[in-house]
Amino acid sequence: MLAAYGFVAAFAYGTVMNLAGWPFMDSLASTVAFDPHDGLGGNLARFLAYCLATSLGWDLGRAVVTVVLTLALGPTLLKALRRATRRAAFESPVTFEPGRSAAPVTPDDRTP
Repeated sequence: MLAAYGFVAAFAYGTVMNLAGWPFMDSLASTVAFDPHDGLGGNLARFLAYCLATSLGWDLGRAVVTVVLTLALGPTLLKALRRATRRAAFESPVTFEPGRSAAPVTPDDRTP
């Protein structure tokens, strides 16, 4: 399930990165650029074409590497995290004990 999330998240990251520059492209220079006079459907089609043309290879590569690393390293990393959680005893109840009263500090006890 973690690998599937990583696959989807890789494409979501690429889409967000595409949104950072796509609206600022010159609409006269390209047919995939944002057109403020076009409707929502037309601009979504343009954005999809822009994503396919500019970043599909990077997004697919990122997704595949994420899945491979998650499947290869995930079980070992999860075991280590579970072991650290058990050793840290996060589930043990917290108790507070009253503090010890210290002797009052006199001016003579202070260091200059």
